[in-house]
Amino acid sequence: SLLYSKIYLTNKNIHEKVDFDYIEDLLEKGASINCKDKHGQGILHEAARAWHTDIALFLLEKGANIDETDVFGRTPLHVASATDYAEMVELLVDKGANIEQRTFDEKQTPLHYAARNDADESLRSLIKLGADIEAKDYKLRTPLFVAAELDRSETARYLIDINADATVVDDSGQLCMTHMVTKMGPVAKQALDQFHRKDRANRKQYFYLNLLETGNTPRQTTLAKTPLEVIVSFRQLELIQHPVIMRMIDIKWNKFGRRGAFQALFLNLLYILVWTILGVAVPWYNRYHYNLPDDWWLILFWVIGVLFTAYYIAYEVREIILSRRRFKKWKDWREKQIKRDMKFCHPKWPEEHKYLESETKYLDDLLPSYFSDFWNYFDWIVYFFQLIVLIRKHTETITVWVNNLSLSAWFNRFFVVTILLLWLRLMKDTRAFRLFGPFIVMLGKIGWDLLRFLYLYLEFYIPYACGFWMVFGNLQTISSMSTVDQMLFSLFRITLVDEYQFNEMQTFDIVMAYIMVGTFLGVSAILCINLFIALLSDTFQRVYDNANANAVMQQAALLLTIEENLSNRARKKFIKYIDDKCSPEEQFYDDDLTVAQDDDLKKVTIKIKEQMDELLEHIHDNEKER
Repeated sequence: SLLYSKIYLTNKNIHEKVDFDYIEDLLEKGASINCKDKHGQGILHEAARAWHTDIALFLLEKGANIDETDVFGRTPLHVASATDYAEMVELLVDKGANIEQRTFDEKQTPLHYAARNDADESLRSLIKLGADIEAKDYKLRTPLFVAAELDRSETARYLIDINADATVVDDSGQLCMTHMVTKMGPVAKQALDQFHRKDRANRKQYFYLNLLETGNTPRQTTLAKTPLEVIVSFRQLELIQHPVIMRMIDIKWNKFGRRGAFQALFLNLLYILVWTILGVAVPWYNRYHYNLPDDWWLILFWVIGVLFTAYYIAYEVREIILSRRRFKKWKDWREKQIKRDMKFCHPKWPEEHKYLESETKYLDDLLPSYFSDFWNYFDWIVYFFQLIVLIRKHTETITVWVNNLSLSAWFNRFFVVTILLLWLRLMKDTRAFRLFGPFIVMLGKIGWDLLRFLYLYLEFYIPYACGFWMVFGNLQTISSMSTVDQMLFSLFRITLVDEYQFNEMQTFDIVMAYIMVGTFLGVSAILCINLFIALLSDTFQRVYDNANANAVMQQAALLLTIEENLSNRARKKFIKYIDDKCSPEEQFYDDDLTVAQDDDLKKVTIKIKEQMDELLEHIHDNEKER
């Protein structure tokens, strides 16, 4: 309408004042103050977005409907709240706007809109004016839940500070805590305190683990992930040591984790010992010849070894299938939840739809949990080498007939590598024990340091190898340089300051001997080795500083694997225990326990910030009253 256009264009030009007389003249000639655009939004909606409060006040005085809704049910107060226009929010509420007005199908209040758009100022104003911080929308989500789901960390932190409920669960069984752990770790750490209550007077503490594990929804009926699953998936070392998470891990360890870990460790150790005996009990050149009936035990061990391998391969295949199936169900479920919200995206705010689309695309980049564990890839490497050994075993009649000792020697080398890998594989099951967890993590970190060192080392090693071969190679007088492989190994010995034929090199070419050996010793034995030691020291320090967290993280990772494979009966039994005994779980509390100094510093800093915010807000209110 002409009225809408006149006010809109005037507001767009910051140097032009609103001609209220002209607008009033239009109204007297029949212009409607409540005219709407194609989305159902009126002039007051536009005014609430960013226009001056005087315009909104003028429109209200001329009869504009303060609670006018658009096609989605959004009122001017929803718009002002979403755009963080605190002055407009206060004006509209003061003039009678319904502070708890809900949108049509989404059922969200203005406070929801302030939270979902990280509108901190309007959020504070709404709460001060009496807005319900626990109001729930069509999915039973509170403003805190919406802020966590949409990654609005500042808003979520403020709501946690004023004790908004972090234990809330939506209608699909998704916990608010899961979103916070995924998208805002520091806020999640603060929110976890709500699951841990302390009664200092009676020296008791209470853990509400039922709300953390299942919420108010039976665990069998939801595909939502628990906070512990997300903590492990994103390796949130800071959260894994929170008392609530530690208590949950301890309970799971006592109920099914310890038994499952020892069973897996015992079975794996037995598996390794069988293959080790097969490798060392008989000389390699005579390993596949049997003198029956004396060698009956050897045949028995081969049968046991084959059965073990078949069992583990079948187990891995089953894990892949189940992991893919679980992931697909969860992904479809999560996409369905996102699409439920997409239909409420407003055409005038395209960023709402873009964010939800980005969430959907993010799901496409995720992988099933099976493929996020390095040890599963390592397992298949071990099985590959075992299959090669078994192929040799089943073709023994051919190799014996042609008397191919060279082929047997090569298969024996594969067997040696297989034994080495099998013993390394034992770490997969020992990582669940906190005594060994940090060291297993440390080995993984050292692997990356080793790759970086190898790159630097090869930068010098390759050109020097060419140089040594050009000067001293293929000489009978220098046996360590007579062949390429001997020359390469001799260079490695020089790096380790081991024995090498320097006198023979000096006799052949004294100038190049001093230059080549001296400079290679400098760059490899002094520079590269010391850099490698520095890298290892730094890695050790970093991992050691988080030793407890890394140990618990390794334990939690294996716990989740064991939990996924629990029978339905065992799972129901555990859930019943959580519901009956941990809602809440009561424990003794020692009031004299000390808190880490850095935690105290963080709390003091946050408290100072809150007091400064309150002081600034008080000054701002006084200035407005003047």
